[in-house]
Amino acid sequence: MSQVLATITNIFYDLGSLINPILINLDPALFQSVILGILMILIFVGEQIFTEAKTQKGRGEFSKMVIFYEILNIVYIPVLAIFALTLFAFFKDDLNSNRIDTSFKALSFAFLLIFVFFLLRPIFKFQEFFRGKRHKFEISFLKNLGFSKILKFRNKVKAKKMVRAWNSFWSEKSEFNERDFTKIFISHIDDAIKYRELELAIQLSQTYVNNIEKRDRFSIGYEILPKVLEWNEKLWVGEKLWLKSYDTEKKIQNFISQKHFPTFRSWALKIYKKTNSKKDRFWNWHYFGREFFKAIITALLKDGHGPYQLFSAFKKHVDESIEKLNKIKDEKEKQKYNRYITGLFASFCPTFFSEIDSAPSNYEIWEHNFPKEWKVSMANIKSEIPGVILHEFLQWSRDRIFKKENEENFDKDLTKVINGIFPNVHSSLFTAFLMLFFSTEVKYAVEKEPNFYIMGTSVSWTGSAEESKEDMDKRLAKMMNAKAESQKEKTINIILNPNFFPRYWDKLKITLDDANKDEWEKADNTKKKSMLKTARREKLEKIQTEIESDEVKKMCKDDERKELYRKNLLELVKLLVAEINN
Repeated sequence: MSQVLATITNIFYDLGSLINPILINLDPALFQSVILGILMILIFVGEQIFTEAKTQKGRGEFSKMVIFYEILNIVYIPVLAIFALTLFAFFKDDLNSNRIDTSFKALSFAFLLIFVFFLLRPIFKFQEFFRGKRHKFEISFLKNLGFSKILKFRNKVKAKKMVRAWNSFWSEKSEFNERDFTKIFISHIDDAIKYRELELAIQLSQTYVNNIEKRDRFSIGYEILPKVLEWNEKLWVGEKLWLKSYDTEKKIQNFISQKHFPTFRSWALKIYKKTNSKKDRFWNWHYFGREFFKAIITALLKDGHGPYQLFSAFKKHVDESIEKLNKIKDEKEKQKYNRYITGLFASFCPTFFSEIDSAPSNYEIWEHNFPKEWKVSMANIKSEIPGVILHEFLQWSRDRIFKKENEENFDKDLTKVINGIFPNVHSSLFTAFLMLFFSTEVKYAVEKEPNFYIMGTSVSWTGSAEESKEDMDKRLAKMMNAKAESQKEKTINIILNPNFFPRYWDKLKITLDDANKDEWEKADNTKKKSMLKTARREKLEKIQTEIESDEVKKMCKDDERKELYRKNLLELVKLLVAEINN
């Protein structure tokens, strides 16, 4: 051990012997010139930075904000430079030519190396910035904009910077992966909601929505969409609490007497209103579930992989919401949360229905992406969602069912949607039903032409070399007839199933008046079913009589198309009556 220490001592001694001649002739006052030289270089680099910032296009404002943020991070430079210049002024030979001790010169040289390191550091940092590694600096800047838990008074200024920064950043398509930036963006909206800065959350979202066409589809589907659904539910809960606050205000007014305690009553109301002033100023509770969600739907449908992302995230959220709904015991609260779920489809369905035909692979969407358990079929009668989808379809399609004058082509969107959400319905029967459903009179259903078409009956079959062509044709015809009869049965069952059309078609409802109202209210379930069955049969038989009337037949006499529609309507009504009688 002693030998090692001796060796180290000798090394330092030898090193000192080598450096000592240099230090003897070294004037530390010259180090001031080194500092001034570095400052001149920094000034030149600063000029270049500001010139570059002024010429920035697209994300120019964002780049400026990042540069200014980095400049503010090096405010220590002038302070350090002044300190260095002042310090080296003391390392100077006096007027009597008494030289400074070499140990002090060595110390001053060590200080110089430290000062040079800190002064040159920004130069290398900005060099890295302009060589294309800007995203590191941008991420650092955006993270710094996050809300502070301690210095909350600074959050208001940060909020304004956030909106400006993200508005500029999203305005251009990125040349690199946006995932890290998206995570920061999501955290900013999370913080805004957490700190009840709801208006800020909407403003930040608008910067994204306004530039959603420039965004990476992967990021939209896997990162933004699940959060948008989460934010929508949080604001829905917030809206319910906001509405409750008005009830609380009324309770305060009713509980504290104006006559006996006017001052205390006024004081209590003022305090309550002051604590809820932010909530009173905010109104855009449904932005995430409407504008933002609709923009995402439109964007993802244009991408090949987008529909899978869309339905994966949306179905997961719906399934989780249904689980929550089933756990709610209070009936009123259950109804409220059920309205939240139906509200999601009120945004989803019209947008999806209107955009589906423009999707690059709409057939694949219906076959593989759109959940089978959401389609209107007898296999899904236990689920509430097909009924919700049906309601939205009826609202969306009511002005599109019939062709307008001088219109030749079918409505492609309507055609795709009908064939998509109503699998295995009979083409002519279901077409006749939709025309009758949306018509006030039978004459109107016959006169008008449908603005859609339903795919006809198809079957899968294989032939053999031993089978004759005549036998194959007979077998195929038999299969086609069997499939058609099966589709007719399914169509009638869907029309009459209480979860579907009877909710919306008055021909399948009982009309209560003075003659039967008392009887209905006093009747048990069996009696009510009998009364409803009778009412349906009478209404449908009245329609059948109208279809078979001379007036309607005369109207269809010279028009093959109208006569075909009339016969289809007649077959439909007869089958409905027969099913009701059974």
